[in-house]
Amino acid sequence: MKNRSSSKRYLAILFAVLISAGMILSSCGKSDDDSETKKSKKTKKTEISEVIEETESETPSETTTESETEPPETTTEPSDPERVRLAGTYEGYATQTKAESHPEKGSLNNYPILRNDGSFRLVLNEDGTGKWEDSMNGSYDISEWTASGNSVTVTLPDRTVPGTIKNDLVCMNDTDIYWYYAKDGADPSIFNAITSDEALVVTGDDYYFGIGPEGYDLEKARAYYQSAADAGVGKGYYGLGRIYADRMLGGGGQRTTAISYYDKAIELGCPYGYVGKGRLYEWGNGVDLDYATAFQFYKTAADNGCLLGYACMAFMIQDGVAPGYARNGQTSIEYCQKGLQSNDWYDQVYSMYILGYTYVYPRDDLAQDTNKAVEWLVKASDMGFNQAMQRIGDLYFYGTNISKDYGTAIYWYQKAYELGDPRATRMLGHCYTNGYGTSVNYAEGFRYYKESATNGDAIGAYNLAICYEYGRGTDVNMKEAFDWMQIAADEKIAEAYCELGFFYEEGEAVAQDFTKAFDCWVKGSALGSEDCSLYVAECYLDGDGVSLNYSKALDFYALGMSQAYNHGNSETYGYCQQDIAWMVEEGYITQAQADAAVGYYFD
Repeated sequence: MKNRSSSKRYLAILFAVLISAGMILSSCGKSDDDSETKKSKKTKKTEISEVIEETESETPSETTTESETEPPETTTEPSDPERVRLAGTYEGYATQTKAESHPEKGSLNNYPILRNDGSFRLVLNEDGTGKWEDSMNGSYDISEWTASGNSVTVTLPDRTVPGTIKNDLVCMNDTDIYWYYAKDGADPSIFNAITSDEALVVTGDDYYFGIGPEGYDLEKARAYYQSAADAGVGKGYYGLGRIYADRMLGGGGQRTTAISYYDKAIELGCPYGYVGKGRLYEWGNGVDLDYATAFQFYKTAADNGCLLGYACMAFMIQDGVAPGYARNGQTSIEYCQKGLQSNDWYDQVYSMYILGYTYVYPRDDLAQDTNKAVEWLVKASDMGFNQAMQRIGDLYFYGTNISKDYGTAIYWYQKAYELGDPRATRMLGHCYTNGYGTSVNYAEGFRYYKESATNGDAIGAYNLAICYEYGRGTDVNMKEAFDWMQIAADEKIAEAYCELGFFYEEGEAVAQDFTKAFDCWVKGSALGSEDCSLYVAECYLDGDGVSLNYSKALDFYALGMSQAYNHGNSETYGYCQQDIAWMVEEGYITQAQADAAVGYYFD
């Protein structure tokens, strides 16, 4: 659960939105008739005395001459120019529940909810009185209201309420609610208010990102997204698609469902659907990897008002995979700055995250700056973004341009884990399993791996399968091991195909099948696994699961050498090299053939 203080800070920022928006307020000069002439207190007292004398005296009083009586003095008390300028009727527009007053409704990802139904209004009169009207909670007379600059204060019978007022827009900071008002003709878009149906998506985000009062809960997130979708809110479909794309394992079938939800979001005019589809194509997640299509989806999202699209384009530009763009850190920063202009919480924190990433891995036009990287990542973390916390943990775990510190890495992983981040959860399992920054604890490692796998982390599923296979932190269970390994393989984890091949080759948890073993290793090789390439070569060399073929064996040995070299795997590199030499020695291939095959990958 996010701590209360963060919610307060966020609400304070929202309350200041009228001031921070930079709107220009024109001053109202006092005209000649802005004030009215009033009788002075002395004059009023004289009148009262005269009335009393007339009613209480039984005999006429002595008369005085006109020269003996001073004429009544009168003075002019000017009206308050601020009241004159700001007086009027402000119609109710939206309300926002305070997190500190109602923690069950609180959130870092909080927005005013539209209530522009005439149910409440604020009336400010020039004489300093007014009316606080609320059909739901009761109305009150305002005995006095004052204004100075952008501040306004109203005095009710039971409390005094401060607020801000600017450009005919008012935000009152009541005991447990922010009240938003607007004069006729004013533009209240700065309030960033949403409908009650759209608020269902916000609550879903609270559970999905773990930033609400109840923390991370994927099933509740799904329920709220579904309710929003059922009400015709496009972003509800986007939220559902994101769950199927990022938090559910099972390969292409889940991604097909995700795409269908993204398409529904787009049909309802929600440009976030383009972002969802772009991410699938950027990573080849359930579809063929296609950078051009991914970038176009992001651009379409940005062109239609989804500023998250800019941050996604920035990431591709930074990585050098954006079609038509040179790898450029400065351009990436400029696109992230556009994303920061969004009113959406996720758009903002993700833009901060990519800014941090850009400074971690700079390009030729931008110097590496770890301090700026951490600064941006911490900003996103302070706003509750778990992925930024996980990234800081990675910096310290791997020592990326910073001193390696496993203890600090665990600290950040733990914070991200508490907000439901699957990768951070898996990294905690990795630390406990291998004793990084803590003592070895297989039971804890198993627990974290299982949580990460059930929350959609494919590598976590692979590590969980290893735990079941070798009895790390749990009893050996080959059936569970095979099932989780298959899930990881379906998510294109190359190492999972390597292990599945052994299950079929040895007949563990499944019937022995050399052909299926061979097929698994071919798939793993295609995903870049040097070990799988080595095993495919051995199958061709020995005729296991496939017809004996020395030429193809040589090709896969050479491929394995190349993959091992790129991954720094000297052991597998050596095995491939030795087997090629053995094939030459045995006369299965010539030295010229061997040189040509290896040269294909290394020349």
